[in-house]
Amino acid sequence: MIYDPQFKPILEVGHTVLLKGSGFKTTGEAYRCLAIDALPEYQKDFGSLTAAIWDTDNEDSNLELESYELGQLRMMVLDDVKVRLKNPAAVAKWRTGKTNFFLPRFPSEAAQEWYKEYVFRLSEFFYWEAATPRFDLYSLIATSKARVVFTGWKFKLDPLTTGTPAFTLIVDGWPSTGK
Repeated sequence: MIYDPQFKPILEVGHTVLLKGSGFKTTGEAYRCLAIDALPEYQKDFGSLTAAIWDTDNEDSNLELESYELGQLRMMVLDDVKVRLKNPAAVAKWRTGKTNFFLPRFPSEAAQEWYKEYVFRLSEFFYWEAATPRFDLYSLIATSKARVVFTGWKFKLDPLTTGTPAFTLIVDGWPSTGK
């Protein structure tokens, strides 16, 4: 269901899930979905960028959620800037052992429908409560605006005291082998 081209909510009311990530016990924490709410569209302008320098660790506290809430968002970069995700600040996502990946400007040409769908799918991320996602931004030239549109879902969850969760969801980070 992750990276679905139709961008459906990852959970439905009553679904159970084991959440793993930086804000949870090593073994994860189990929850049941109580409610779902749409977050149709929100635009953030991260402001001016200096040419050819990564502006790192930008947060948007407007994305913070309440207690026991999970966010599922996708984003579209509107200006000619690159965006990297850190979710939360200490956790670098979209990376290999040697490099960080980024989202480019969202395609606007009609002939690039396949690429629009691809970029939109790749932009999906999850976050928990007030663990505000952080963003690094980069522009080849000095720019006065760096706009990003966010859209998605939020879920109200309740701790699961009995039963086995239906699936595991990595909220932020990447699984560690403990080495």
